[in-house]
Amino acid sequence: MRAPNVESTELIKRLKGEFGSNEPIFTEEILSIWSEYSRPRVFQLLKELCTSGKIAKYALGIYYFPEPSFWGAPLPLDAVKVAEKWYLKADGKILGYYSGLTLLNMTGFTNQVPNVREIVTMKETTRVREIKIGKTRFLIRRAKMSITEENVPLFQILEIFDRIDGPLERYQSDNMVSLLNDGRIDAKLLDECAKCFPKRALKNLKKTEIGYLVA
Repeated sequence: MRAPNVESTELIKRLKGEFGSNEPIFTEEILSIWSEYSRPRVFQLLKELCTSGKIAKYALGIYYFPEPSFWGAPLPLDAVKVAEKWYLKADGKILGYYSGLTLLNMTGFTNQVPNVREIVTMKETTRVREIKIGKTRFLIRRAKMSITEENVPLFQILEIFDRIDGPLERYQSDNMVSLLNDGRIDAKLLDECAKCFPKRALKNLKKTEIGYLVA
């Protein structure tokens, strides 16, 4: 058995090497990286590291290495980073996407900054619920079908057209095209994704220049 200080040093080295500073680290990731030790021992080491200030606990099951600010005080962990890693993309796999007013703001359809960030994700089991991460509120919706790298742009575009009916500004069209992987829309895949939306979403899409991208 390694000496406690050696264990702590090695755990820090592994985690920092994998995640760096000011990035959310979930408990299951730590257990996976430190798999040669039992869960109780890993949690004991984490508790010791938190007490010494070498690692910080953001919330239950979430840790991070604080990064000092310009003034020396540690920067707080960004709640959006936590939400995006848990609900949107993890280990290179797409899990969800921003929706609602959040999506409309991101793509230039509104200047209104949402008080609650909306997300559709496969990581949610309830139809919809509101949560709070740090001081930031999120509205989390359960995905109606599997979300992949290929279909996530279509879900976003259909959601926009479920809310928007009318001519598009050039920059709005450009913003939606930029969501696509290759600038084209697969007709078969679009029809599958459209089943998750009211009929008006697909109808509104096809009335605009974006409809010409369907192939």
